[in-house]
Amino acid sequence: MIGFNHGLVGGLMGKYLPWPIAIPLAIASHFVLDALPHYGIDHKTRDSKKFWKVFTISDTLLTAALAAWAIYYHHYAMFLSGLAAVMPDFVWVAHVLRNKSFDFSSYEHWFARWHAEIQRYEFPGGIWIEVPFAIILYYFVIWQTA
Repeated sequence: MIGFNHGLVGGLMGKYLPWPIAIPLAIASHFVLDALPHYGIDHKTRDSKKFWKVFTISDTLLTAALAAWAIYYHHYAMFLSGLAAVMPDFVWVAHVLRNKSFDFSSYEHWFARWHAEIQRYEFPGGIWIEVPFAIILYYFVIWQTA
């Protein structure tokens, strides 16, 4: 699942749920979303295609803009829950920067392997699931809050 959608789901939880519940549920939502069908391509294509790099950078910038919006408008619960929902992917960022590859199969830690394995329903057509999902979430998180 793209980071923007993780952040939106976390933000939605921060908006509607009490603090003690929102943060752990936002973290759990990350893994639930990753287990659902969503956009993804094999690591060889990710490593070689410029589109994937642009896509990843765009997703990162959109997610950062979402975080900045929440802070600017003093929606701190939404910001923290959104951050919690995105956080499990930070390990991938470090891996990609260090190894210059999106190949996550070499992970030895059980948790990282499990996180990679639950994403078995990634497929290129999953973008048609993620974009409408993002639009609907954006409506409830941003337009219903602003």
